[in-house]
Amino acid sequence: MIITVVVIAVLAVGLGALYLRVQQRQRAFFADRVTAVGLTPAPVEPWLAEAASRAFGVQGNAERMVRDQRLWACDFTYQASRTATAAKCHVVAMSLPTALPPLAVFPKNPMLPDNLEFESAEFNRTFSVECSDRRFASALLTPRVLEWLLRYPKLQWRIDGGVLIAWNVGYWTADTVKHTTQAFDGLLERIDPYVFKDFS
Repeated sequence: MIITVVVIAVLAVGLGALYLRVQQRQRAFFADRVTAVGLTPAPVEPWLAEAASRAFGVQGNAERMVRDQRLWACDFTYQASRTATAAKCHVVAMSLPTALPPLAVFPKNPMLPDNLEFESAEFNRTFSVECSDRRFASALLTPRVLEWLLRYPKLQWRIDGGVLIAWNVGYWTADTVKHTTQAFDGLLERIDPYVFKDFS
């Protein structure tokens, strides 16, 4: 009996020490990323956690957020099943001038039907688009916008109310945040101004 108690106590101490080391490594990893990206750490905002869940289509945990006045990034983890390894992902969000209808653009998925097609055959081969408002999709995704998006063939993003949201596998890094920011900045520069007036 005494031996069993001792073994359990040793295991508990060992697991506690392992947990502390993992937490220390995660904090150091986060601190290094914060330094590299130049954004401010802040508690995860509920709207961003909800938007991340919508983007991935699952409930998960949003954590380790950084932000500035118009940009947010956070890690997102989820488990597809109780026995599955947690998926490590991230989202990057940028504010829009005003809220717009839902629209999603993501790399071509041959399993999904192509309900929307655009003037660029290359864009149609590269991306799939989901939007219930065809008029809005056509107004937003002009040839100028399509040409820009083809520079970022692996970018998957959506409009979620008043923000653009990009999501992908892996925790965010300074490079992924910079890459997404460049893509979103160029996208916003190319959207016709009337879109924000007519569809807000």
